[in-house]
Amino acid sequence: MPLTYKHLTPEERAFFVEHGWLRVPNAIKPKYLEEWMSNLWVRLGWDPEDKSTWTEEYLKMPRHREVPTDEFCPEAWAKMCEIVGGEDKIDPVRERYYGDQMICNFGTEEMKGGTHDFRELKGWHTDNDWYRQFLDSSGNALTIIHCFTDIPANGGGTALCEDGIKHLCEQFYAHPEGIDPPFDSLNLYQHCKTECSKFAQIEAKAGDVFITHGMIPHAHTPNHLHYPRIITNPHVNLAEPFNLNRPDGDYTLCEQVILRALGRDSIPEYKPTRERLAFYPRTAFYKREKVRDELQRMIAHAESQGGSAADVDSVYLRGEEAILEHEKRNGYDKAFGPTGVAAQEKDQRPTYIPPAPRHVLV
Repeated sequence: MPLTYKHLTPEERAFFVEHGWLRVPNAIKPKYLEEWMSNLWVRLGWDPEDKSTWTEEYLKMPRHREVPTDEFCPEAWAKMCEIVGGEDKIDPVRERYYGDQMICNFGTEEMKGGTHDFRELKGWHTDNDWYRQFLDSSGNALTIIHCFTDIPANGGGTALCEDGIKHLCEQFYAHPEGIDPPFDSLNLYQHCKTECSKFAQIEAKAGDVFITHGMIPHAHTPNHLHYPRIITNPHVNLAEPFNLNRPDGDYTLCEQVILRALGRDSIPEYKPTRERLAFYPRTAFYKREKVRDELQRMIAHAESQGGSAADVDSVYLRGEEAILEHEKRNGYDKAFGPTGVAAQEKDQRPTYIPPAPRHVLV
């Protein structure tokens, strides 16, 4: 049955295929912006009015609350579904709920008023830390950016390397055996610093959603305004690999981005030569280690207001069944992969393999 489009305009479809991303303005339901931002500073343990308490420039937080994707941002979700060929193509469990795992870019006083060069940015990457990557891998078909604050120019918005997709597709085409993360040793993203010239940087209003192709390299930029820039960064996972050899040529927009990057109409000869492998997300463990401290701060805050732990909204306080469901949705129920996990955000190298994926939280 031919693909149909009810939510994406022809202009939006063309823009996504050419640039690898799409902005959906004002797409997050306001109630989640308000509710999930309301205890940010309690979770951090910082004073929003005293920047001397902002002890980290950039950090990633764990998730306590989550709601179904179509409830969180219905218009954006409808567009995501059309980009990948329909909701029936999306994994029915993995990341079908979006949550409050905030990524905070605060900058520093020393950074205020500065500028940056895209080619000098550190940390260019694509979001793959939970599966063996092949050219047709669709575990991360789309990387999503949910904006919980306004993001002005020079305010630490995510940088996108539009012409970086081509090199990545070429590399994965050349490695049918697949590549396990981390990709640092292969210098897969060095081209973003030396060869690329088409960059975009996120500027947004709170509530905007950016849909980006899973193959587009991105990096966080310096926050030259020294204010709280808050986003979340979930994904859309498909149930089956991309099909890069459709006899009818009716490719999804995601598939078209890959074919366009390689200058091909189809790739019938491509066949993975190793098994597909999915595992516990490498970069999740260090974020989850923060859950206990955040819970303690939220409970203490509730008690200071005359409440108790029963007033704290966190999946980790809802019992074992809720925690197990949460872990399954986010891949925390899987075994650790061949490269272990990343110990902390600034150390993406394989550092250790914990004895078990579960955490003792309380």
